[in-house]
Amino acid sequence: MPDWFTIAGLIDVILLGMMIEALWLFWRHRKAGLNGPPPLLLHLVSGALLLVAMKQAIADMPALFIAATMGVAGLAHIADLRSASNT
Repeated sequence: MPDWFTIAGLIDVILLGMMIEALWLFWRHRKAGLNGPPPLLLHLVSGALLLVAMKQAIADMPALFIAATMGVAGLAHIADLRSASNT
């Protein structure tokens, strides 16, 4: 198997796809003449942060870093839920 075909490598591929999706969302949002961030951006941010926390766990980083990343992911998710309930 290729060297990149590991769990960490697959997470990198998923994060790259999410980054491309975020850029596409920004482009489409601006093309429509809308201001501010696209509504789906908080979905991507919270999911991406969970994937980053998974990479941190795989790399055996300190639990405090993993917990902090997951906490920020939770805050992004709460912000996403609040913004969805306001529309």
